[in-house]
Amino acid sequence: MKISQSIAISAVLVSSTILSASAWAGQAEQATLEDAASTSPALLTTAKLENDIGTHCALGQGVPQNYALAAQWFEKAAKIGYGKAQYNLGMQYYFGQGVAQNYAQAAEWWQRAAEQNVASAQYNLGNLYYQGFGVKQDFQKAAYWWTKAAGLGVAQAKTNLAVLEKWQAKNLQQVAEKTPVTP
Repeated sequence: MKISQSIAISAVLVSSTILSASAWAGQAEQATLEDAASTSPALLTTAKLENDIGTHCALGQGVPQNYALAAQWFEKAAKIGYGKAQYNLGMQYYFGQGVAQNYAQAAEWWQRAAEQNVASAQYNLGNLYYQGFGVKQDFQKAAYWWTKAAGLGVAQAKTNLAVLEKWQAKNLQQVAEKTPVTP
């Protein structure tokens, strides 16, 4: 079966399962997707399908590449609470693909995904806090999210933590050298 036919079939499945899950979807934003799936397995299936369709649209797999359409599919799944879609939607906002570039929106969606242990969202959120893009610069929060990502195996997060620690130690030394000693 061609990928485009697969996407069309997936879209039909999504639209039919949305009807059964729509009553639950409003509550799903406040619960984790896993909690939602235990009540409505169709909701989890719907979110995964929507994310997959968004991925095909973003990458141009079997369909013409369309970032705006990808963002719409990611947003549907992200609003249900699907962590991978929240991460993907954050990427769309970070790079301005299919949506206006907005670091604050990227941070918001990555925060939601990071709280569901999506390692790449934790890493990227740490980067935003380190750089102060879309959020107030906060090295402590950067270190927190990089530590979480490192715990899930993101090697670059470990490197970033080491660099941050070295930088902080250097700055503390410089402050100490400039601070007069009073008897």
